[in-house]
Amino acid sequence: MKPAWPQRRIMLACMTLSPLGPLWLLAPAQAGSGPETSKEKSMESAKRRAPSFKPLVHKGVRYEPLRRATEQGFSQSGGVLAATEVVSGKQLWAVQLYRTAFDANEERDAQEVYISTLAIEPKTGALLVTDERKRRWRVQLADGKVEAVQPRSR
Repeated sequence: MKPAWPQRRIMLACMTLSPLGPLWLLAPAQAGSGPETSKEKSMESAKRRAPSFKPLVHKGVRYEPLRRATEQGFSQSGGVLAATEVVSGKQLWAVQLYRTAFDANEERDAQEVYISTLAIEPKTGALLVTDERKRRWRVQLADGKVEAVQPRSR
């Protein structure tokens, strides 16, 4: 029983000298990882982000969804396509393919609809764009003119 006395003495000294008092005894898992903290972390990770996207490069021009489109004057983040010269980095054009109707009672990021695929259409040489809802658009490479593509008949 003698070994317990020096340990108690050290513990008491630390408790009185520590500005946190007895809180230093709590393990990090106990101090601050209660249900609210873990809920906050899960809420933060549940936020919907724009999917990562590999740009399409064709004849020296890079086509890709425009990041932070709202900061450049567009009304939404999803559905905005940009064409940029690869060599100079100069943006040739940016166009909003579609409008998303947002419900004010829901989180906006959860309602965004993003571009999912880009491909060059062999027949026309235009860019064929598909969004997450499987809607499709044809974009003229020269000027960014957009036209909706009718769904394929089954």
